[in-house]
Amino acid sequence: MSSFAAAWLARREPFDYAARDDALASAFLAPLAPGSLLVDLAAGTGSNISRLRSLAAELDLQLAWRHVDNDAALLALAQRRFADDASVTISQLDLRMELEAALAGAAAVSCAALLDLVSAAWISQLADLLANRRLPLLAVLSYDGRMQWQPADAADSLLARAFHRDMLTDKGFGRALGPAAAFRLAAALRARGAQTELRDSYWRIAASDSAMLPAMVASLSEAALRGARGQEAAAITAWSARRASQIERGQASLVVSHQELVATWP
Repeated sequence: MSSFAAAWLARREPFDYAARDDALASAFLAPLAPGSLLVDLAAGTGSNISRLRSLAAELDLQLAWRHVDNDAALLALAQRRFADDASVTISQLDLRMELEAALAGAAAVSCAALLDLVSAAWISQLADLLANRRLPLLAVLSYDGRMQWQPADAADSLLARAFHRDMLTDKGFGRALGPAAAFRLAAALRARGAQTELRDSYWRIAASDSAMLPAMVASLSEAALRGARGQEAAAITAWSARRASQIERGQASLVVSHQELVATWP
C-alpha cells in the first residue's frame, strides 16, 4: 500500500466533500458535451470521480470517466467502487512519465489533493498540455499553507514551518511546490491564455471529530519531524503531546485551508 493508505483516504473523504465548492465544480462540468471524457489524475480510490459524477447527474449530464493512478492497491479499490459503472475506465499510469498518455482523448481534466505534491517542472508540463489541447481543468483540495488550531499553541508556527519544509521535498515528481502549487499552476495557465479562478475551501475539523483530529496530529507531527532542524524535534514532540491531551478532553479543533482552481479557455 502506498503512503496514501486507503484508511487515510476514507477518513478524509467526508472532510473533502464538506470543503469542496460544488457550485464551482458544477459550473466546470456544465459546458461539457454529453459523452465527453473527463480524466481524473492521481485518482486514488475514486473519491473525486464519485463527487463529480454525482454533480454531473444533477445536471442530467452523462460523461465518460478515466480514473488514472499508479498505485495498484488503490486501483483495486477503485475497481470495486466502480464495478457496476461502465462509464468509468481504470488506467494504471505513472504520471511522472505518462502524463501525455493519461490525457489522450480528454475533453476535460480534474484532480484532487495532487498539486501540492508535484514539482514546478511537472506543473509546467501540465500547463503546456492543457494549453495545447485547450482542456479545461478543475483542481481541488490543494493545501495552501494555512492551518488554524483552537486553542492556539505557542509552537503552532514552528510545527507549520517544519511541516512545510517536509512538503517541499520530492514526493515522486521532483521537488514539490507544496502550498504554492495551485497559485503557480493558475499563473502558468494564465500566461498561456487561460481564464482562471481560485477559491478558498476549508477542512473544518471539530472537537467532536475524535478520529480525524488524532490522525491529523500524527500525520503533521511525523512530517514535521522529518523537516525539523536543530532543537525543533523536541518542541514538535511536546506539541504533539499537548494536542493529544486537548483532543482527549474535547478541547481542540482545526481548520485547514485549500485552494480550488478552475481554468477554461476563451
